[in-house]
Amino acid sequence: MKVVALISGGKDSCYNMMQCVAAGHQIVALANLRPAENEKDELDSYMYQTVGHQAIDLYAEAMDLPLYRRSIVGTSLDIGREYSECDGDEVEDLYHLLKLVKEKEGVEGVSVGAILSDYQRIRVENVCKRLNLQPLAYLWRRNQEDLLREMISSNIQAMIIKVAAFGLDPDKHLGKTLDQMEVYLKQLSTQYGVHVCGEGGEYETFTLDCPLFKKKIVIDSSEAVIHSADAFAPVGYLRFLKMHVADKPNNSSASTTVTDSCPCMNYVGDITEFVEDNEQKQTPQVQIASDLCRDTLWDYKRFCPLRTKHGYQWICGISGSSVHSERSSIQDQTKQVFTLLQGEVEARGFELNDMVLVHLYVKSMSDFCAINSLYQSYFDVNPPARVCVEAPLPDGELLQIDCLLYKCEITGDDTSSQQKQVMHVQSISHWAPANIGPYSQSIKVGEAIFCAGQIALMPCTMQLVQGGVRTEARLSFSHVEKVLDAMNTGLTLSHVLLANCYVTNKKNIGLVQKIWDKKLKEQSSKDEDYGEAERKCGPLVIAVVPHLPRGAEVELHVIAACDDPRQRKSSHMTKELTLGNIEYEVLESSSAASATISLSLSLPPSPDTPLNTEDIVKDLSGSFNEALHKLDDNLSPLCFRAFYKQSSTAARLLLSGFVQSVKQSLDDRSSAVSLVPVEDLPFSRTLHITCWLSK
Repeated sequence: MKVVALISGGKDSCYNMMQCVAAGHQIVALANLRPAENEKDELDSYMYQTVGHQAIDLYAEAMDLPLYRRSIVGTSLDIGREYSECDGDEVEDLYHLLKLVKEKEGVEGVSVGAILSDYQRIRVENVCKRLNLQPLAYLWRRNQEDLLREMISSNIQAMIIKVAAFGLDPDKHLGKTLDQMEVYLKQLSTQYGVHVCGEGGEYETFTLDCPLFKKKIVIDSSEAVIHSADAFAPVGYLRFLKMHVADKPNNSSASTTVTDSCPCMNYVGDITEFVEDNEQKQTPQVQIASDLCRDTLWDYKRFCPLRTKHGYQWICGISGSSVHSERSSIQDQTKQVFTLLQGEVEARGFELNDMVLVHLYVKSMSDFCAINSLYQSYFDVNPPARVCVEAPLPDGELLQIDCLLYKCEITGDDTSSQQKQVMHVQSISHWAPANIGPYSQSIKVGEAIFCAGQIALMPCTMQLVQGGVRTEARLSFSHVEKVLDAMNTGLTLSHVLLANCYVTNKKNIGLVQKIWDKKLKEQSSKDEDYGEAERKCGPLVIAVVPHLPRGAEVELHVIAACDDPRQRKSSHMTKELTLGNIEYEVLESSSAASATISLSLSLPPSPDTPLNTEDIVKDLSGSFNEALHKLDDNLSPLCFRAFYKQSSTAARLLLSGFVQSVKQSLDDRSSAVSLVPVEDLPFSRTLHITCWLSK
């Protein structure tokens, strides 16, 4: 696409331009915001680097590209976590600048050199969304040591023009180049936590040459300005006095190759071990003669619990089957679903923007685009995280939706920690897939993090990775882990309380489970090296569904907790039945603020004797109540997600009895129920029920 590059003169904006070119985009213009005339060189700006602005005009000559500049007249007014259009804010100067460039050059994308600043990213993305431009931030959340090495190796010639950190001295370090400073910057990072790429404002740079330049910039004279003579961390910068551009040798640019391999794949690893398919071949499940009709089971879908004291509520059972026309279109059912959903939400004192997590089940993935176009009309900024899979829904039901709502009910000093925090990265990068659709990567409330389902899209292209299910599983798991770490530094898959993994082929269950176990083992090995206790992670619940978005073979969705996984309370039990067994796992966060229960029923595919459904239901209910009693009394079950084999009458009958029994036993701690028909479950499981609990 045609791209305008936001430039400050520094190494980051320059290297991101190189990444854009390497990705096949065309840089057609440059854009820069500068101090107004007679303003000081270094503005007190949350958004823009202005030191070195005197030499920016030479960029246009060096790259032989048009340069659009605008003076910064606004100030930092809206400095909150999110940004909305605000007259007089310096962000609006960027809007007007990019609006002009789009009108003049017809650009479709914007090159942005952001690495770690959510503040800058959110505001650039806000402007881009208003102008229908795609932000390209290929440096976003990259390892800074790797980035610095790549920049130097890619022949970026940049000099330090400002220092503002302990260990950096204006007299010693101003004017030094990146390659001269690399070793020292790494030392400062190790000793004092200095960001190697200067993302904490420790230093700023100006690029004199790079492979994209047709000419190089030469600084003839400059002067050092001491902004603050602090004894420990003096702040100083260079003011350029005289500069010019000069021809490069042979008047040619060096190669624009930026990396030997795509950074998107750095964390995927190589899974080459053969995994024997120990899964039983799919065989017809025993069919129990009964007069159970579909409506008997589905009556429980609309059962909604009370709001918890912390402000959570789950709403289930909103489906397209409410439309009584046999020929209703997917558009009709989607509109009806949201009419019903909005009514349920408002009846309980919420709004649609109080949604935290949505599960969307569709009868045919071919309807996804039609559903999505209507879905996005109900959400604007910071939509809920979302999981979307195809499921064998009942006849006439084209989609089914359930959602978790949250409105802070806590008063006093704890309110800030319980406010909703949203991660909705829309920039194309090498980090994780951009959410250019109507959903967020994750939402954090208190200690709980609710993640969107992740498939194995290559972040830099937003196309499904090639390489089969092994690569897909590794990459989708890596995406989830990156989102968790970005939401709360240091979080890994071992912080997961509840994990649902959807696959499209039963033969891949063993491989996906093995890859998951290996990821957790890698973390355990690190803990063992430090003599730390084992982390307790929730089980991976795998279900086979017909199709996933984009034709993916694996999708992972998790709920995690910002707690200490080593201090979690857990319990596991297997109860043998006359035919089959019941297994449950209980996991409570170290703070006892949230927990999960996993309950599964395995039955032989063709039992020699009839099933005693009444006894099995009693055992299932008893096992759940036993698991529930192992948890903190203040925890309330919010939602049962019951995966059951769609082809099995036994599964539907047992599930109906279980739901009715649990509903009676829970009383005021009643839970919502989401019934999810699937094609298959691992081994001989007939049902797999998960339950999330919170205060």
